[in-house]
Amino acid sequence: MIITVQRHSADRPAPDIVEPLLTDIRAAMERGRAEMDSGEPLQVVRITALYVAGVLPGDLVEVNDMYQGGPFRGKVTSVAHSAADGKLLTDLELVRA
Repeated sequence: MIITVQRHSADRPAPDIVEPLLTDIRAAMERGRAEMDSGEPLQVVRITALYVAGVLPGDLVEVNDMYQGGPFRGKVTSVAHSAADGKLLTDLELVRA
């Protein structure tokens, strides 16, 4: 199976990965994702969501955000709560590998 690796605008192409033992699409996608992530430094991600109780710095969380390219996990580095327009909000800062 040949895995073509591209993320976002695909303006920084990487060589294709040839993995003859990968026959499953999900496994190939994870292999491609791991290859892209291995060359990048840690990424700081800021998320605002409706109030989330019990999240503390140091917790590992999973985020399902279609704008980030699918689900990912990160370590919480900062938590702040606020209220706006009658809604309780939580601002999280994560470090994503």
